[in-house]
Amino acid sequence: MSILAFDLSLTHTGLNTHPSPLRHSPLAISVALALFAFTSVSVQAAPLLAETNVDMTDDAAMPSTRLDPIVVTATRSERALSDAPVALQVLSRQQLDDNHAHTLKEALALLPNVYLREVHGKTGYEVSMQGFTGDQVLVLIDGLPITASTGSTVNLNQYMNMDIEQIEVVQGAASAQFGSAAMGGVINIITKPIGAATGHITTEIASNGQQNPSGKKLDANKRYVEASVEGALDKNQRFHARLSGSYLDNDGLSLDHEAWPRLKDASEQSQVSARLSYRPDGNDTSGNNNDRNDSRLVKNSQYWLEASHYKEDDISRFNYYVAPRYLAQQRDEHITKQRFSVGARADIAPHVDDRSKTYRLSAQALHEEYQSESNTKTQQAITSARDTEISTTLAQAQLDLPELLLSDKHLHLIQVGGQVQQDKLSQTKNQVSELISDNVSRDVGELYIQDDWLIGDNWEVLSGIRYQNDEDFGGHMAPKVSLKYNHLDASGRDHVFRSSIGGGYRVPNLKERYYVFDHSNLGYKVMGNPDLQPETSTSYQIGYQGQLSDSVNLTVNGFYNEIDDLIQTDEDNASFEGNIAIYKYMNVDSAKTYGGDIGLDWQVDERAKLQASYAYLKTHNNVTDTELTYKPNHKAMLALDYQINDKLQLIPRLNYESKQLISTSEQAYSPSWWTLDSKLNYDATSNLSLYAAINNIFDVQRDVTDTSDYRPIDNREWLLGASYHW
Repeated sequence: MSILAFDLSLTHTGLNTHPSPLRHSPLAISVALALFAFTSVSVQAAPLLAETNVDMTDDAAMPSTRLDPIVVTATRSERALSDAPVALQVLSRQQLDDNHAHTLKEALALLPNVYLREVHGKTGYEVSMQGFTGDQVLVLIDGLPITASTGSTVNLNQYMNMDIEQIEVVQGAASAQFGSAAMGGVINIITKPIGAATGHITTEIASNGQQNPSGKKLDANKRYVEASVEGALDKNQRFHARLSGSYLDNDGLSLDHEAWPRLKDASEQSQVSARLSYRPDGNDTSGNNNDRNDSRLVKNSQYWLEASHYKEDDISRFNYYVAPRYLAQQRDEHITKQRFSVGARADIAPHVDDRSKTYRLSAQALHEEYQSESNTKTQQAITSARDTEISTTLAQAQLDLPELLLSDKHLHLIQVGGQVQQDKLSQTKNQVSELISDNVSRDVGELYIQDDWLIGDNWEVLSGIRYQNDEDFGGHMAPKVSLKYNHLDASGRDHVFRSSIGGGYRVPNLKERYYVFDHSNLGYKVMGNPDLQPETSTSYQIGYQGQLSDSVNLTVNGFYNEIDDLIQTDEDNASFEGNIAIYKYMNVDSAKTYGGDIGLDWQVDERAKLQASYAYLKTHNNVTDTELTYKPNHKAMLALDYQINDKLQLIPRLNYESKQLISTSEQAYSPSWWTLDSKLNYDATSNLSLYAAINNIFDVQRDVTDTSDYRPIDNREWLLGASYHW
């Protein structure tokens, strides 16, 4: 099946010569909320690539502002955004703070060409890019994968943003350094380096008015708090540590607080993480790889370890029809995640007579466990108990070879790397396995080589190949190549042109191969299929970013993807056991997607920045000759970042999403929608920031009586918060 899409979106290009003076400023007095109702005309699409603070060393002091962010996802090495050989979008820490984005879902909602969809049967959201679903997009933390909490896709609600430095997004299969599940792209969360002795605490409350389950309009329906402390542990600054935690308690939504069903689940989340880093050189940064007096074989080394614990409790209340009446039911789910990672990086100089021949070696290891206990109750009696355990264990390494200079116009930067990974899944319902086999696992090994060829001052070719060997599916090669051209016009403005082609490859996950989705009470089952074959794709990307003037930046991207052996539930060839329809996962489709995005970033004056973006996506199922479901054709954002004075910042943002096909057989569509959010940030002192917001000012919300209506589930929300830094 091939997925066809064209996406036009506006993103920060990293070329802006006028830094926005708008700084983080959260909580305003409640009176200031009234201002938001009048900001409907000056709307903003959230900044996609504003100034960012990046210093990739753990002993850095408070990060400094950069006009051209440093990114690592394009080549797994540090590059300025405008120099990256593949197109990236970046969300900075400042943008997350200014827009009060506390979860990964809230952060990605700021991007115009990233689509969000509720996880079926779960509390949370998954991502979609270029027409690819969440199980075809790779989500990473510092280059290490996040375990898919549903067995297929990452739940974006289950990552809190407290330690993020920036979020980098690569669309399409553009890099050989990322393997299975990266057909649609890569989202890489870059955590903050540990700086000088600092700390912060942020607290927030919100209300949904008439839809508060308590029935009281002024109740705090949502409560959030986060805190962190960090700094050096010794006077030579060799050891650094950080401890951080966050807590989010949401009571959900109710259309009628006296009725049993709830429109939105209640959810309580907490996350605690600790990080320790060690640099043998400490605060001595005088060492230089080319210093002939430095005879050390290994230098500039760093070591770190990190551990985190996540906990979530969800409560769903609904009515279940058992003829001749509805029964009140409640589903309680308790989720825990433990994540442990270690890493090291060092420069190795084996040639005493030539210190320029330096290798860089980096290595990481990860172990993550996910547990879920879900109970469904009818009249307080447990009628269904489901237990799930998912684990991921991974080790990876990369070696950056010394620069290979063939002439004054030809420089090669070569990287080689590999990883091994094991995934495990177990799931029971009422203590009976829901898997075809009792214990299922997957082992895979991968190798890659990538060459970044710099040709003169203007041209760059990034080529690579990745080999993947799966214990069940054997070996597969996926080549990728990207081309970049830089042009400096007569006015000294940069214009960057990029293109790429790459092969994508995704083996069936354990859920698709072994899971038994038993809904016999509803008349059907969905069976896993151990005989599934991997999905493959070919991805074409093209783009431009440049300065149209000293105050205007433009970004334009286009893409075309072809997908074969797409894994879907085969609804046309069901078998029957009595009155129960049996469906299986099958390689039934091929598809294509194409689209593009266009983005404009205009620094209107020293106080105001306007950003506009538009994304277009078209999909086509080659087998059924229909669109793919849950893929809106049009998406747009308009945002204004306005510094009212030195202390007060206003950010209104208008969002649009077109109608989307929900059911092919019934030709059912979810309606299009507009929403307007407005944030007000106030710097009370150099340490204290206050903020307020009205989200969804237009109060646009789905019609719960229409099962095809997938408009926003949240109604208008009023919010107040404060943040203190020291």
